[in-house]
Amino acid sequence: MFALTTFAKAQSSLAFYPLEDHFSSSAFNPAFLTSPKKFTFSIAPMGGTTIGYNNQAIIKDLLSQILSGVPPGDDYYREVLESLTSKNMFNQSIESSLLSFTMRTNMGFFNFRIKETESFSASAKGDLMSFILKEGIQSTVTEKIQDLPAQAVHFREYSLGYSYKSAMNRFSAGIRTKLYFGKAAMYSSLSGSVNNESGSYILKTNGNVNISFPEAEDRKETGGTDITKVSGTKIVDYLFNNGNVGLGVDLGFKYRFTPDISFSMSIIDLGKINWKTNLNTRKFRDFKLPESSYSIITDEIGVETIAKFDYAYSDSIADYLDKNIDTTSFSKPLPLTVYAGFKFRLNAKVTISLTDKLVLVKGLNYNSFSATANIDFKRGLSVSTGYSVIGDSYFNIPVAVFFKKDFGQIYFGTDNIASFILPSISDYASFSFGTCFYLFKNSRTRSNSQVDYPFFKPRKIKRYGKGGRIAVPYPES
Repeated sequence: MFALTTFAKAQSSLAFYPLEDHFSSSAFNPAFLTSPKKFTFSIAPMGGTTIGYNNQAIIKDLLSQILSGVPPGDDYYREVLESLTSKNMFNQSIESSLLSFTMRTNMGFFNFRIKETESFSASAKGDLMSFILKEGIQSTVTEKIQDLPAQAVHFREYSLGYSYKSAMNRFSAGIRTKLYFGKAAMYSSLSGSVNNESGSYILKTNGNVNISFPEAEDRKETGGTDITKVSGTKIVDYLFNNGNVGLGVDLGFKYRFTPDISFSMSIIDLGKINWKTNLNTRKFRDFKLPESSYSIITDEIGVETIAKFDYAYSDSIADYLDKNIDTTSFSKPLPLTVYAGFKFRLNAKVTISLTDKLVLVKGLNYNSFSATANIDFKRGLSVSTGYSVIGDSYFNIPVAVFFKKDFGQIYFGTDNIASFILPSISDYASFSFGTCFYLFKNSRTRSNSQVDYPFFKPRKIKRYGKGGRIAVPYPES
């Protein structure tokens, strides 16, 4: 799971959120759920596939070495760990739509979807983590507690979405109810510090790491199992695990102040999973630092600073993982995402959009923002581009290409095309593509006239005032 989340990033949400008639836009806001035809269908991998990563200079090099057939050595993996300490946070995820089916009715829009989600968030920033992970001279203040948050989760969701638009298309709202089946999870509530105990300096940790993941039965002298090995006999059980069940919901709305100005907002994955299988919750034992590896500096007010020499504690810290396993079940919320968008149509071809994305993970919150312009060309082609800030990455140019014809829709894009043009100065990279198809494309929809569809009863024309002015509905998109 860590490998998958290291090399993948969720669908380019900042690039595609403004494209509300995009067939998978309801993944960002259930109020955007729509279908130009009676039925819309998509299936993996064409239904939506995305590959991406941040910390791309290190990750690209690591991936190329793995694909070359020569596995990187321990020194290289240490370099990867060291690179994490230079970032405030490390956030990665992948979302893959396995199956999606949308139906348009007179009551609104319905969608059934199966989606696979994996995410990983961690923070290795701080003097203590640099002291542990980095080689060379590093220092940290003793007795100073630092939190070490991390979270990884892999789950499959089965969901049913519904959206409704008001008669004049001024207001739309949507909801998606979700049933989760958790595959694997890791939640760290660790905090640590270096303490002076009778002249010896001890790396102490508090809290634990809640884990739900299958392990190989590899008994050691200290007992327990080896957490670094995955049981080959349990791979099938892992993929079809239905013992970790959870419930969740997506909520969203869109309001149009005028035909050209609109505001939208949504909450995605408001829910949690109860983890009951493959439980391997662990703690760390105290780790005594070798006396020859450090020196102590005390300032004039008595504050101690411990400085290590050219020594890597990360080489031996895994040996102090407590082999005693806690199999108590636990319940944890999923990463919660909040979107907000503002759109202003300049003319029939150009629309300006502002999008904000806030991801809420305990101790690992981060925010992203984009300003984009969408241009509608002839023959169903739309292109969106602009500027975005993703977490602490400030040089990002999102680009989205959206093409729709009678057979269906095609999209591809990225939240940062600069990573392909100027990779040396770009930290974040992603790429998305997908296709959907219209089923029974000649089926009549509620937009057909009464002449073509005699059983359809049109809404009465609303008139305002004594002057008999006709209220014209806003366009759908």
